[in-house]
Amino acid sequence: MKKVIIFLAAVLIVLMGANALFLEKRVEFRAWALNMEAEKAGLVHETIEVNGQQVTLYDNNADAPVLVMLHGFSGSKTNWLRLAQQFGSTYRVIVPDLMGHGENKQDLNASYHIADQVAFVNALMAKLDIKKFHLVGNSMGGAISSLYAARHPDQVLSVTLISPAGVHTQPSQMDEILEQGSNPLIAKTEQDFYRVLEFVMEVKPFIPDAIAKAEAEIAVSRLAINEKIFKDIRSDLTKGLDKEFVNITAPTLIIWGEGDKVISAKNIDEYAALVKNSKKVVLPGIGHLAMVETPEKTAELMRDFIGS
Repeated sequence: MKKVIIFLAAVLIVLMGANALFLEKRVEFRAWALNMEAEKAGLVHETIEVNGQQVTLYDNNADAPVLVMLHGFSGSKTNWLRLAQQFGSTYRVIVPDLMGHGENKQDLNASYHIADQVAFVNALMAKLDIKKFHLVGNSMGGAISSLYAARHPDQVLSVTLISPAGVHTQPSQMDEILEQGSNPLIAKTEQDFYRVLEFVMEVKPFIPDAIAKAEAEIAVSRLAINEKIFKDIRSDLTKGLDKEFVNITAPTLIIWGEGDKVISAKNIDEYAALVKNSKKVVLPGIGHLAMVETPEKTAELMRDFIGS
């Protein structure tokens, strides 16, 4: 019996070691694939210090007007790679990881409210010595973009909002699920991660199994910080930040996926009513991540709007 126990323990150790090795290889493959996608967009991975913290970002360093892209909750700078590829060197494209996201520090004691994220982006722009820029944000990044444009109108040339948070009077499928005690945006298990993908996108891009599994493992490892960030930004809905959106003076394009389950596209009219100089576009058959689901169409809309 003792020999059997020793044998089983040895097998378990081997399996644990093999799993760790496979995880390491999956993470390496994911990093390689993302680097390839970034290279196709002409983006360089950089790390700079902002307010004493290391901040990771993509930057193509083009000598051109600046376009800053802000991702949503639980996302990262990699969410923008397919859209960034559509712009080439027409713009200097800058894509940061936001506070607590991507490769940035996960600090459970930090504050991740929308106003804090606005201050973070402002400090980042100051560090990069960028005075004026076009701003695009998705979901949480859309709320950050809106509040940034309202508070720093002299810096923002235009705003593109993709399924933005910030106005939430029309309930969504996510709200119904939250009321039942679950969060469809947070993965507690690897299987949850695949459900999150199904929930946020109507048109899902191909993701190789090894990369999807690596992404799932990363998502699960972020459980604590994701819960903290979601709690902070969700509480912002009751603070009336949207009242500041009337101070946005930059031309604003609002793009919403008609099939968005996270934030209902029915909010687009109220959002547009708050922003004086705005244009609305609803995309049939698209969910919460238009820049991932249909990057070509999203880029076309942006180019036409920014260039007009």
